[in-house]
Amino acid sequence: MQFQAARPRVEEIADAIRKRICLQPLNDETTLLEGTLAAEFGVSRTPVRQALQRLSYEGLVEVRTGVGSIAYQLDPAARGLHITVHAGLLRLVGGLPDAPVPVEIARRLGGLAEQTRQAPAMDASAMFDLFAELNFNLSRLIPEQVIADAHLVSGWRVVRWLLADLRSNAGEPVDVLVRLCRAVQLETDKGRAALFLAAADSLDTAGAIRVQ
Repeated sequence: MQFQAARPRVEEIADAIRKRICLQPLNDETTLLEGTLAAEFGVSRTPVRQALQRLSYEGLVEVRTGVGSIAYQLDPAARGLHITVHAGLLRLVGGLPDAPVPVEIARRLGGLAEQTRQAPAMDASAMFDLFAELNFNLSRLIPEQVIADAHLVSGWRVVRWLLADLRSNAGEPVDVLVRLCRAVQLETDKGRAALFLAAADSLDTAGAIRVQ
């Protein structure tokens, strides 16, 4: 008896498109066609549309009337602002009433730090996977949903800048991510505030991120 492979869920489709967008050059204006994506993932247009809506909410996709969904381009002039905003969000969370880091998330963050020790040489795909997991778990620690959503959106911009650095051999994008993961892991036992303040400090002092 043969079983059909399970079709990708909305989350899986969104994950795949998100990674695709983050790995492409910042100035690529890629049109994301629902029909093409539906055929690629073997689903109807409905889950694809839902995935694109989610990515639009995350600031990765722009919906243009009469055109469709476009991978959002980043303006190099906004780089410094994006980095400053993300560090500011981290500090904002560090200033909220403190709380212990749940064991499950602490283990996940520890696992990410361990990955940086086992595989110090990372390509763009591995960098994205590591940052995506870090971004997701940090957002889970934020008690205010509005701030959590802003942190998640801002984080995707940061990783796109890091991946752009990797493509152009500018700065030390891998070192930035490694320092960030390890700084976070070192503070998990001290609570949420210390963890987020350490992440902000790591981002502030990251020489590979050129604030323009």
